Amino acid sequence: MAGALIWSLILALASCGIVVAAVHTFRRYRAGLRLQASGTETTGQCTSLSWRQDDVSVRFSYALPDGTEYEADSFPLARTSVTPGSTVSVVYDPASPTTAELTECLERAVRSRRRTLLAITPLLVMFAALDAWTALALFV
Repeated sequence: MAGALIWSLILALASCGIVVAAVHTFRRYRAGLRLQASGTETTGQCTSLSWRQDDVSVRFSYALPDGTEYEADSFPLARTSVTPGSTVSVVYDPASPTTAELTECLERAVRSRRRTLLAITPLLVMFAALDAWTALALFV
């Protein structure tokens, strides 16, 4: 009985971890979809690249039609051909112009998060079923 309780707790914690990851990924996925659907495309300029281990971040600047300048960072999921000083395509949220992403990175990020959600969902269902089964075995 103690072993079943421990397994039930382990499965519950694993399920919680998967739920947190799924919610975080879903929110980022929806934000990407909103930016794709209602964002405004403009051109900008890559101001710098930064590498840390396997990650790269791209800092870029862009201007709104009224001339207001903004800067933002993008974190490409794959190699990018962007170099400092190059012209880049930027999508920004007109309601919140500080929210922006490189067009090429946005498309990749949305696809990647969709795949992640498709992979996480069966795991979540499996852990929930195992947790329910263990709880039933424990208390019945």
